[in-house]
Amino acid sequence: MRSEPVLAVSAGEASGDLHAANLLGALAERGVRFRAWAVGGSRLARAGAEILIPSETLSAMGLLEAAGRLPALLRARRAVVRRFLTDRPDLFLPVDFGGFNLALAARARRLGVPVVYYIPPKVWAWGPWRVRKVRDRVDEALVVLPFEEPYWRDRGVRVWYVGSPVADHVAGRRWSPEPARVGLLPGSRKGEILRIWPLLRQVADELARHRPLRFTVPLAPGVDREWFGDARGMEFTDDALGVMERSELVIAASGTAALECALVGVPTVVVYRVNPLTYWLGRLLVRVPFVALPNLIAGREVVPEFVQRPVAEVVRAAVRLLGDDGARARMVEGLAEVRRKVGEPGAARRAAERVARFLEERG
Repeated sequence: MRSEPVLAVSAGEASGDLHAANLLGALAERGVRFRAWAVGGSRLARAGAEILIPSETLSAMGLLEAAGRLPALLRARRAVVRRFLTDRPDLFLPVDFGGFNLALAARARRLGVPVVYYIPPKVWAWGPWRVRKVRDRVDEALVVLPFEEPYWRDRGVRVWYVGSPVADHVAGRRWSPEPARVGLLPGSRKGEILRIWPLLRQVADELARHRPLRFTVPLAPGVDREWFGDARGMEFTDDALGVMERSELVIAASGTAALECALVGVPTVVVYRVNPLTYWLGRLLVRVPFVALPNLIAGREVVPEFVQRPVAEVVRAAVRLLGDDGARARMVEGLAEVRRKVGEPGAARRAAERVARFLEERG
């Protein structure tokens, strides 16, 4: 008989790897003894998980982009199912990465393995037909956006709001800008960077014609400097939060970084670009008025967002925030509203409490 529970963790991208690692760390701090194997990255490995599949081999953004990774995703799914059979977990703990993890949750359920989903699929944005899949395959959902708890509860899912793990990540970090510094955050995935960096490079060149500026680019773990091609005049660093703290303005790809910027309090312009067909399909499927997390949380446009928009529009918004004290002050006030709605740090600890309680209830 096993003396400690076995956890199977599946985090398919950099942000999920971070949140899953923090959750395992919080479990260990509670004194919970466990063994974990995972689809994940370097952070989960440092948290003590055995990495079955490196998550960087799976990550992609956009419908068509994800299709290009389909063979790797299918191989990874088969490998996880085989491990379910040979090293049966006491709990399957998927983290975000809905398309991949929902399919694994179905296999886990058929094998009698309970499922606690940390950061379940954003079906409120698109894909409402997946609600039934989550209800049928997930024992508990741990959600990280305030409006998600009533959404899932009203649809019959046992749900707990644990707060945003991003608040844990940025705890104690606050905006303290250096004059003339602008941060450029093109994302963490290769395909994302290859699409968005040319836009950011053009925006930087246009802004530099208005006034002398220093541009800083943080590199996420696993990002290769070579993906940026010609980046003359750019400063590179691995300290993304430091860039947010020190910049007068950040221009960021939509995603977790946009919420990090909001919680740090730095004025931000959000951009995104995808394959044109992916964008067209997304326009048909997406059911929310915003893509930037700060705007979704606030329920209004706090940060300007430009998805598939021309460089000139991004430049105009950036110039206004750099030069208009009133516009900048209004945004800082809006970002403080987002921070209040997100709440206090401690998401990893609260999620670990729920996982520990779940394990206790299941014996």
